[in-house]
Amino acid sequence: RSHLTQELDEVLADTLEGDSTCPLDTAQASEQAWALHQCLVQLDKRQREVVSLAYVRDLSHSELATQLQIPLGTVKTWIRRGLDQLRTCMSRFA
Repeated sequence: RSHLTQELDEVLADTLEGDSTCPLDTAQASEQAWALHQCLVQLDKRQREVVSLAYVRDLSHSELATQLQIPLGTVKTWIRRGLDQLRTCMSRFA
């Protein structure tokens, strides 16, 4: 497994732990985390990488472009398309 996939799993685990002690809240968070994971793996590898770096590591578009050595416009396009695909995919789980 890639380092980024492991990092995403850790973020999801932290989210599931949360502050809630209600089993229903924990179950719903678990279902949402599972759905998000299912949707993320459907993205193109580069889109998944850019979206994950932007939101898990909280990198700006400019930082991503510099780190990945790709044009800023490409980063913005991949993030927009990736988020659009995630929204569509997640809506099926709602």
